[in-house]
Amino acid sequence: MNTTPWYKQFWPWFLLFFPLVTIIACVGLITLAVGNGPDMVVDDYYKKGKAINLELTKFNKAKALYLHGDLDISDERITFTFTKGDASAVAALNVGLYHRTISDKDVTFKLTKNALGQYTTLLDSPIAQGAYTVFLTPFDDSWKLKENVQLPLKSIVKVSPEYK
Repeated sequence: MNTTPWYKQFWPWFLLFFPLVTIIACVGLITLAVGNGPDMVVDDYYKKGKAINLELTKFNKAKALYLHGDLDISDERITFTFTKGDASAVAALNVGLYHRTISDKDVTFKLTKNALGQYTTLLDSPIAQGAYTVFLTPFDDSWKLKENVQLPLKSIVKVSPEYK
């Protein structure tokens, strides 16, 4: 009887192939999952909840001041103009554009008041396209306005103090 060693047979290698491929795929997926965690996960929900309550008081202050305005974001500049409310004490605005899912695309700007009463800044490069949440605050951070936009804008966005 002619017997060959097991490692020269076809069937042991065929039966070992699928478990080995599965183990290699699992190791690769675990490495990928651990190395690419989500950016938007918060560790301390209690502190985040307290911060949200503080933010709501700022939105309520903007509502009490009856602040409304028009926001225009183009490739060259960002312009904000108050249309209602008392904004006479505001010398400049902070504008934060926060991408909904990719934190690397978040940007902030300082808008200064020009002779026409508009708050504007020039952009070095266009802002990346996508869905953004825009936050407008004065330098003393006493109130806050929020609006959701999709860049590039097709028209001027009406910003109101209603929390959305």
